[in-house]
Amino acid sequence: MLRRFTSLTLVLFIVLSFVACFKKKGSEQPVTTGFSCDVEVKYQEMDVKGHLTRSSAGTLVFDINEPKSLNGLSMQWNGDTITLKLHGISFGVDPAAIPQSALGQCILGVLDGALGTHDGSTVTDEGLVTKGSSASGEFEIVSDPETGNLLKLRMPSAGLTATFLNFKLTSA
Repeated sequence: MLRRFTSLTLVLFIVLSFVACFKKKGSEQPVTTGFSCDVEVKYQEMDVKGHLTRSSAGTLVFDINEPKSLNGLSMQWNGDTITLKLHGISFGVDPAAIPQSALGQCILGVLDGALGTHDGSTVTDEGLVTKGSSASGEFEIVSDPETGNLLKLRMPSAGLTATFLNFKLTSA
């Protein structure tokens, strides 16, 4: 009887180990902190290109390259304040004064909203699609299912779509 129980326990352990290995493969969650990348954003009627850097929750640096009228603008969230920099001029802004539907606030809200989201992800032809919500509305993040690198972001209620390029992990 003891031998049967031991054999059954061993078989069960092996089966569960295989299931755990197969389940892990391809189930990487989106990377939402500790990265930098280029970004191309369609926001309402505007096309914006720039560079994002994010070290931790609540933080974001968005350096804008295009359109030409905004070239050189840097928006920096440090968790407490927002700092806007343009051509050597810098000033702080109270985050409560910025609408949740503003471009940078939407991106920050999505990245913060996706932290710890483990349910509702589906692997599609595009990649791993993770759905969630933030103060700005419902969103979808598409990421590489193997690495978690961000590929796309969609927030229809804000008229926002973003494509992430040259995604690199950074050390926090």
